[in-house]
Amino acid sequence: MTSDDDGGDRTPLRLPRNDETVFQNPLFLRIYKRLYQKLVDGLRGTYGAGPPDPEEVAQTAFVKLAQRGRLDEIKDVEGFVWISARNIVLTEKRKEIVRQENQPEISRRFFGEDCDTFEPERVLNAREQLEIVMSVLAEMPERRQRIFMLNRIHGLTPAEAGRRCGVSRTAAVRHIALATKALVVALTDESASLEGDP
Repeated sequence: MTSDDDGGDRTPLRLPRNDETVFQNPLFLRIYKRLYQKLVDGLRGTYGAGPPDPEEVAQTAFVKLAQRGRLDEIKDVEGFVWISARNIVLTEKRKEIVRQENQPEISRRFFGEDCDTFEPERVLNAREQLEIVMSVLAEMPERRQRIFMLNRIHGLTPAEAGRRCGVSRTAAVRHIALATKALVVALTDESASLEGDP
């Protein structure tokens, strides 16, 4: 979608196929033309150039608005878009923090203390450990596996992961603890068997 009446270029709005009819809506077009650049500039001023990229965040916020439908029923459309965008940024930043916090542990567990050299034995060991992790995850109940992945890989809090899977925060914490224990036991057993080899 581009802006024709204000002379400025607009980033085309990339909506999922089932939402294409929404951006034909004159009200949606007016909102998009009026708020898009303002939103991008505000995000860049508040949160920096990224990641996440302010234009990608703005796009996603407008997709959420489009998916909401019935735009005339939203009392504060600008507020809705700003809050959606802010939540997207905060979620992405939280995921990045979790990834950075877990990176040393992942590096240590799979590659040892020094990750600069990829000796064949170290690579083979990492592959074996990854196979163990994938095997243990595959054997878990689907809900436990999903909650664990949402928490440890996607950076959601236990409460958020639980909400997405239809369980309480307490149940989500229990699922995460049980999943973690199963992985630790499997990896510890594998490590002990390797140390026992002649």
